[in-house]
Amino acid sequence: MESGDVSVMSHVGRIWSKVKHFITIEPVIVFYIFGVVSGTALKVFEYEKACVTKLGADLRVCEYFVELEDDDICSEPDDTNRTIAGVENFTEFRSLVCEAQQLSTNEVVFLNSYRSIIFGIIQVVVLLFAGSWSDRVGLRKPCILVPIAADIVAFSIYILSAIFMREIPLEVAGIVPNLIISLSGGVPLVITGIYSYLTVCTDEKDRTFRFACTAVVYATIPIVANFFSGHLFKYFGFIKLCVLCIVTDTIGLLYGLFILKEPADLEPTVDNQTKEGDEKLSKPTLRQLFDIGLVVDCVKVFLKKRDFNCRNILYLTVLAYFINYGALGDGESAAILAYVNFNWITNLGTWISYDLLTTMLGTLLAMGVLSKRFGVSDAMICVFSVCFSLVGKPIMAVAVATVKPYLYYVATSIDVFEGSKMIAIRSLVSKLVGQDEIGKMLSILGIVDSAQVAIYPTIYSTVYLESQSVFVGSVFLLSEAFLLVSLGIYIALYLMSRRSERDKNRAASTAKQGIDNPVVDTTAL
Repeated sequence: MESGDVSVMSHVGRIWSKVKHFITIEPVIVFYIFGVVSGTALKVFEYEKACVTKLGADLRVCEYFVELEDDDICSEPDDTNRTIAGVENFTEFRSLVCEAQQLSTNEVVFLNSYRSIIFGIIQVVVLLFAGSWSDRVGLRKPCILVPIAADIVAFSIYILSAIFMREIPLEVAGIVPNLIISLSGGVPLVITGIYSYLTVCTDEKDRTFRFACTAVVYATIPIVANFFSGHLFKYFGFIKLCVLCIVTDTIGLLYGLFILKEPADLEPTVDNQTKEGDEKLSKPTLRQLFDIGLVVDCVKVFLKKRDFNCRNILYLTVLAYFINYGALGDGESAAILAYVNFNWITNLGTWISYDLLTTMLGTLLAMGVLSKRFGVSDAMICVFSVCFSLVGKPIMAVAVATVKPYLYYVATSIDVFEGSKMIAIRSLVSKLVGQDEIGKMLSILGIVDSAQVAIYPTIYSTVYLESQSVFVGSVFLLSEAFLLVSLGIYIALYLMSRRSERDKNRAASTAKQGIDNPVVDTTAL
């Protein structure tokens, strides 16, 4: 019996030892991504801030926005005899609250229309140089830890803005924290740092498993955090919730500083030449950080002439990637409309979690079954995904126009393959360039990501503000237009990819038969 217990303990010990060996970056991810739990609170805080500073409304009026989810006084009839503690005239108070909610929302939408341009441009520049600097100096941790430190500073500014509610204007509270996060690289730089860290410090045979574990952690935490975001906001209040996020960020930062090691420190043995190279890499300079060579390399890869029409396919794929984000650009507007039309606070976090969960499951289904099992091409997966999205967007427009919240869930349930487009496009790009060009090509996609942040939110904010009196769900119809354009591009990509594949196979067959054909560039094979 005792020997059996020893055997079990030994087995458990081996498993724990293996788990400890693999768990390196995950605690940092968990504590950092937990910050999304403040998402609902930050949205409502900006509405209240606009109400106080832009409209000059009473604090009691602005603070009642949170109560509308459980007590929708805006739907009360004019002849109601209701009373609210501390309120002398209910009818007047109700009118002030309902009008202030709409006007303050418009102020925040207007703020979104220009601040997204600022942050998008800054993030493009930071991402362009930070990744190159990390490669050249051999340091991965700064890409992960600097954005976390910036997050702590941003939450501190939010707390100050909440304490001095009237004194600090909306523009300061809405721009300065996000500006600090953008200058640090934000989430995109953290993701870059995480995967570059894992690539360097993980053996090739374990790399797929490590990437999968990290992806699961990165996808699961936002689902859980968003589900509780509204509840925690109502329970703790804005300031205490920000303090909680500062605590979790600080734990992640301290773990990264004192426990997480640089990949170079994990290598047990290196030859003298490698040591000399590491010594050079360990001396980062300002010139290395702003080396324009990275930009030149990316441009060369993008403009490089390729056989079998691959260059044109690459251009069209990047265009599809850009337009595809336009179809996803209604996310912020969808949240605002849910807040205004449905008075969602806790329900908003629940719906976002449901959206993330169904998207993750739909992506796994598309990639695992359609791609892996049945061998469906990347372009056709995109076509398949767009068709479902084309059905979902009009349903969301009807939901906000007719005030039927359950239709949001119906639309989300239909549009489950939304996330598969992004993966399929990246997969398609990786097949169009050489192995030594993938990193540069992914950098270009990262730049496109940041450029989209500077363009589409402005477009959607403008449409939202201008179309309220015409049709409140117009932003979803705009997404429908982007989807139709992207559908045409994906169909063209499918046809061009098939033709390119036939040309490659024909060239390979010709080369095997030993036929001298100068038109065929065998080096491309």
